[in-house]
Amino acid sequence: MSDILFTSEVVIPAPREAAFSSFGTGPWAGWFFNAQFDHLRPGALVRLALPMGAARAAVEGTARVQRVIPGQRIVLLHETPWRGRVVLDFAPDDGGTRVRLVTSVEHSSLAPLARMLGADLDQVDDPDEDVVRIGLLTSYSGSAGVFGRAVENCARLAVDEINAERGVNGTPLRLVVGDDATEPSTGLRELRRMHLRHHVDMVIAVHTSATLDAVRPYARRVGLPYFYTPVNEGGRHAGRLFRWGEVPEDQLRKAVPAMMREHSSRGWYVVGNDYSWPRAVGACARRTVLAEGGRLLGERYVPLSSRDFSPVLEEIERSGAELVVNSLVGGDAAAFERQLYAAGLRQRVRSIGTLLDEATREHIGDEAAAGMWTVLGYFMDLPTEENREFLRRYRAAYGDYAPPVSSVTESVYEGIHLYARAARAAGTIEPASLLGALPGVSFDGPRGRVTVTGDGRLRQTLYLAEAVTGGFRIRGEQGLVNID
Repeated sequence: MSDILFTSEVVIPAPREAAFSSFGTGPWAGWFFNAQFDHLRPGALVRLALPMGAARAAVEGTARVQRVIPGQRIVLLHETPWRGRVVLDFAPDDGGTRVRLVTSVEHSSLAPLARMLGADLDQVDDPDEDVVRIGLLTSYSGSAGVFGRAVENCARLAVDEINAERGVNGTPLRLVVGDDATEPSTGLRELRRMHLRHHVDMVIAVHTSATLDAVRPYARRVGLPYFYTPVNEGGRHAGRLFRWGEVPEDQLRKAVPAMMREHSSRGWYVVGNDYSWPRAVGACARRTVLAEGGRLLGERYVPLSSRDFSPVLEEIERSGAELVVNSLVGGDAAAFERQLYAAGLRQRVRSIGTLLDEATREHIGDEAAAGMWTVLGYFMDLPTEENREFLRRYRAAYGDYAPPVSSVTESVYEGIHLYARAARAAGTIEPASLLGALPGVSFDGPRGRVTVTGDGRLRQTLYLAEAVTGGFRIRGEQGLVNID
């Protein structure tokens, strides 16, 4: 079916070259969706503030530059919170410049967009159709929205690969997507929709632990297997809930002393969002810093979707801290680190980001992120044949300008493959039998071999890495993480 088009025009009282250069700045920035970018070139990230009507606040979104004809045309590929295309044409008009904007929304994004606006275009699936329905709950807007599109891409890539091998026990997989918008109540509503209307057989999720706390009682009550794959605060699996991402202790136990040696510093500051995972990171940081002979000089937790970090930066400067543990999420982490850099503090303050992945690094920018550290289980820069082949397939499926893959987003790819292997081992997707077959299941993928342990966690290798221009430099392995 056809995409939906929206058009608008404005006359800017300036010559065409000047009007073109005003994209993203000056008095016309609002008409250009308040676009922000570091470079206007093909493949570059553009951050947008998308109007949602007079009664609703603007929604943060992202796009990629597809084409630039200097002075004449800008074409953006819209990534989040919906898929589409934005075309800006600049033409002379009586001494000024007429700018025509054409925005398209892909048909597949109409139902999610309608839900954001309070309408309902959702279809109800036939529960008797012979298909395995994989529910994907993630974020396309809000602080965690920086991950959403790549999460869906990686999930679809896994589904396509499994279906190419006759699915699960001869039954094809189908992906059903839900957007929590980094809001726990929205996440619960989306989970109910996927379960009641689309009859999902399991859920794989990349969202905040705040959303996990909101959806867990419902998932447990209805018996849904729930695979939560990003970084998290840890804890053994309960019932049909599995947490497979990196945990604070494994991230910080070697990175903290290594940073103290590298930078000859002992004073630390902890900043994070105010919910369970960042506070778990903070508690682990306190223990680790003190055990290594360091000093904790300050600690602050802020609400999700915070964007003004000037009070936090003032505290850091007053405290004399030279090392920071950053457990802010996505857009919040990017805003904090960009402001820290703009304030001139990066010269003496170094950060370790427990959720600093390729997407967050890109939003921070090359210069502002340079020198930050992180510990995760996957990086695009891993020099293995398996990873190179995975990235080749990813770009073949979604294009050279697809959003970057990261540990957060790649985790759903391996999570769906692990689910399929357990279902094949059990010979069924019946939850009790499938989950009983899960311990010991392995998958050799982009991050190497991952194995589900006896207590339902994931054994994987973690890597210490430093942000550099264009990506990450792997500084070393943290060793195999095994929480048996």
